[in-house]
Amino acid sequence: MTEYLKIWRPDHWLKNIFIVFGHAVALVLVLGLEKLSPELIGKAAFSLVPACFIASANYIINEILDAPFDAMHPTKKLRGIPAGKVKVPILWAHFVLLIVAGFALSFAFFNHGYTLALGLLLFSGFVYNIPPVRLKDRAYQDVIAESFNNPIRLWLGWFALVTPAAVGSDALFASLLDIPLSIILAWWAFGALLMTGKRYSEFRFIDDATLSGNYRKSFRTYTQRRLIMAMITYACFFCFCTGVAMTSRPELNNLIFVFPMIVVALYSYFNHAMSEVGARLEPEQLLQNKWIIICTLITAGLALWLLTTDVQLIDKAHFLGK
Repeated sequence: MTEYLKIWRPDHWLKNIFIVFGHAVALVLVLGLEKLSPELIGKAAFSLVPACFIASANYIINEILDAPFDAMHPTKKLRGIPAGKVKVPILWAHFVLLIVAGFALSFAFFNHGYTLALGLLLFSGFVYNIPPVRLKDRAYQDVIAESFNNPIRLWLGWFALVTPAAVGSDALFASLLDIPLSIILAWWAFGALLMTGKRYSEFRFIDDATLSGNYRKSFRTYTQRRLIMAMITYACFFCFCTGVAMTSRPELNNLIFVFPMIVVALYSYFNHAMSEVGARLEPEQLLQNKWIIICTLITAGLALWLLTTDVQLIDKAHFLGK
């Protein structure tokens, strides 16, 4: 049973912590931080559970369809299917069970906006993994598709706490419009940066153009130079959209002062990803670097303080030269 649970990848559930960003956006822009209560915290925490189930369903279909390619990878060939440790029909049963459990919890405890976002998370996994679309085999489109899970997790966090005014597409769309587009794009660009860094690390980890191309078709197009240029592009776009969000909403103006720490965090990520140590790491290990973790925690703590202070630290009119 342990081998089957490994394919659920519970160690990857940490990615769903990005849903908390959606909670934060909902609290700051709509509910108000004064509405924070133990009950709301409990609901926010529980909203991660259905998402983890659907994420695991996506991981299962990923492993089933990727098994022939994983067999060519230096370490992934030891996974359950290529190594013959699990039976595929049983994995399909797990796949169905996880989907049923995820949506049952969603229908029971959350609104239709959350359920729709959960459906998008599942659909994203299908588009990414299943032929003939299978975007993971298409250079650049693979990153765009995989990083779209970041806005989806933003919406999951948002709708976990914000209920649309009425049932129907109009009310749902109106609720989504409360989230500035700059925040959605910034969160997508951040995910694209991480996903490109993951491919850069994996490309260097395999260190064999023929083998990497056979393992993943997109690697026949990628080069280290192209991946580095893509990382720089996504990092710049993330900074631009973040700056727009910080200056366009009064509630977020103070966050301008957290920007230097964001730059330090990005520097730490680039420095680690491009180091010799980073080249020897598998992609999932990249973000476990202590300096990246420390920078992220400091950035989050500073942002929380700046959001909760009653003092407007910047005179926007003076700042804009008015």
